[in-house]
Amino acid sequence: MITEYILLVVFMLFNTAGAFLILLRTGDYDADMFTKVLGWILFTPGLIGLVYYFKYLGFILFCIGLILVYLVRKTIKEKKNESTH
Repeated sequence: MITEYILLVVFMLFNTAGAFLILLRTGDYDADMFTKVLGWILFTPGLIGLVYYFKYLGFILFCIGLILVYLVRKTIKEKKNESTH
């Protein structure tokens, strides 16, 4: 039973870290390409693991994780834009 929870946490970490790296923009094209590739490498196993092993709970947590990453990314972007003015 404890193994399921550890696996769930690992898949969620892969999913959120991969989504964050996919959405990350630095302005350097080479660095952006590297972070996108690394993000997809992390994101894909997290998605497959969540949906395959945890079915509906995994899909719900996947959606929640993506929403959280999007909100964090949006707040970081807004704070960055405020400091440049």
